Amino acid sequence: MFKIWKLTLFFLLCLVIALGFNLPLIHLLPHVKLPDTIQVSGVDGTLLKGRAAEITIDGFPIRGVDYRYRPTCIPLLKVCYRIDYDRGRVDVAYDVLNGDTEVSQTRIDYPVDELMAYVPNPLVRPVGRLELVIDEASLVQGRPSLAKGRLIWRDLGINDDGIKIDIGDYQVVFDGNPEGYRFDIADLDASLDVSGSGEIKPDGQYELDVRIESETGIDPQVKGVLNLVARNTGYNKYRIQQTGRLPANVTRQLF
Repeated sequence: MFKIWKLTLFFLLCLVIALGFNLPLIHLLPHVKLPDTIQVSGVDGTLLKGRAAEITIDGFPIRGVDYRYRPTCIPLLKVCYRIDYDRGRVDVAYDVLNGDTEVSQTRIDYPVDELMAYVPNPLVRPVGRLELVIDEASLVQGRPSLAKGRLIWRDLGINDDGIKIDIGDYQVVFDGNPEGYRFDIADLDASLDVSGSGEIKPDGQYELDVRIESETGIDPQVKGVLNLVARNTGYNKYRIQQTGRLPANVTRQLF
């Protein structure tokens, strides 16, 4: 008799889990407390797989989100998902024991034109494509505790009254934790030699020091931009030294 009860309870447990995974996600979302800065719309699917038309984070929209459950993490006692959307891909793993979240194999790709819509009163109109690659990141109790990766600006250029002036590819390598972020800046395949570094503190205060030069000459339009944002230190040589504070919404995402 006891054996029958054990089998019955096991069957009921499997049934509850199966129903939970196959329950439409739209019925589960009202019971999930999301941060006020996150809004989800157009949800269609279950916990196993589905789609969201748009997820807005601090006013920034992420569209065409497809998610899929990855059962390979079960032996590690983690809940894992592969998330693909219109501009990239993210692998997310949630640890059911301590509530930590790990992010890996992340790639985000955005045209600069779209991002400039969120920059008030820009001095210039840059063009190109921003590619964010996160090698490793983790969240502890909902707050970032580690982030390593690189931000690559492909085909960086200036839009001068409809004429694009191409400057090349540049990269920012970053390494962050709750104590702050450190980053290094360098040129890749570019017409300008760039080297620099900077840091961001938990309160949003930042410091930036970048040296720019060219042995073959600098386009006059590019020189005009450099004269606005940098200090001339010699023939075809410039330096940007800047301190300031990041917007509050950006600081919240980092820390």
